[in-house]
Amino acid sequence: MNILIKASTFGADLFWLTQFLDKQPGVTIKVLLSDPDRFEAEGISKLFPLKAELIKKTLMSYWFKPGSFKPDVTIMDNKIPLKAASPNGFMLWHGFGWKGPNDVEEFHWLHRSLKSAWGSAMEPNSNFMWQCFGDWDFEHRTKISGFHPENCRVLGAASHDLLRKPLSKEELQPYVPFDIVNRKTVLIAPTWHYGEVFSHWGKDSKLFEKLFQKIEDQNANVILRLHDSYRFESYYVDFLEELSERHPNVLLKFKDRDPDNLLDMMVSDILITNFSSIANLFYATGRPTLHVYPVRSDDEEFQWKKSTVIGLRTKKLDSVKYIWKLPPQENGGLLAMNFSELLQQLDKAFDDPDCCKEKSKMFLDKYMLGADGKNCERIWEAIQELVNNEK
Repeated sequence: MNILIKASTFGADLFWLTQFLDKQPGVTIKVLLSDPDRFEAEGISKLFPLKAELIKKTLMSYWFKPGSFKPDVTIMDNKIPLKAASPNGFMLWHGFGWKGPNDVEEFHWLHRSLKSAWGSAMEPNSNFMWQCFGDWDFEHRTKISGFHPENCRVLGAASHDLLRKPLSKEELQPYVPFDIVNRKTVLIAPTWHYGEVFSHWGKDSKLFEKLFQKIEDQNANVILRLHDSYRFESYYVDFLEELSERHPNVLLKFKDRDPDNLLDMMVSDILITNFSSIANLFYATGRPTLHVYPVRSDDEEFQWKKSTVIGLRTKKLDSVKYIWKLPPQENGGLLAMNFSELLQQLDKAFDDPDCCKEKSKMFLDKYMLGADGKNCERIWEAIQELVNNEK
């Protein structure tokens, strides 16, 4: 089987599935991504080398047919090509998060693109399949997002197969630039939709200083992982770069400069996030996750940033309730409603590394097939079902 992977982001799920598919007999894989050289320089590429060929995306990638390679299926993580390069399309969505609403209106362009490439996904379609993270996600995709149930499969998150039993810190140490064996590591991974991370609690310039000092007092590392640098105002990028330079225990990463997030999750002992979908991948480690509630009040007006086909757009919303598809109270860790509470929870996470273990397990059991270690197998079976037209 020939598999083409079109990666908007070669993130944890897509990378780990590629690792799994790489090992299947008779499978040839080519991966289209923005900067192959940059990804191959990442620690995860050295830790888990791929046989798959990594190819730089260009405008011609929309009609990707290099040489004699004829893909049987195209696997995507969110963006649809203008023209199908294979008879079948498979969507491995880039994250099961809380943000939404992911309804038919929001997915209008996605449905339109799918229809152009492989035919409508709103009716039974033997050439297209959508991966769901669990039964709740299946219900949401079929009743809210508009996908026909026959086109959806409950398969789980591919990276859970690794994250449920991460490698030891000693095994991971050669692939990271700081001490992870003798020092704990805090991963701070906010979503970009709200702009500044702590603006609803005060000034980021002051609160990040306090947070970093708190972590420094614990003799711990910080990985500050943000989305693409171009999604933020230039002054904010400059501020974060200057801040990280003043704190030697802080490693600043932007997704477009440091594309891998899987190794970051493997080496980290604590996650802090304002409901980025990285959280429900990290849950599989059983380590503490601290959730920053991203606005002061449900009923407060706020600015919501969104990526569109014509660039970034900021929209004024009357209430945060509009953007939740899953309530933030449904989570696998601790929920901080103010900065003092966040610092208290951080102390708890350092003192009791198992403080979220049971709650994260409950979330995974309810929403994500319990991270049972069989997700890649399920996804591979679904891909074979699609390609062999056994739907």
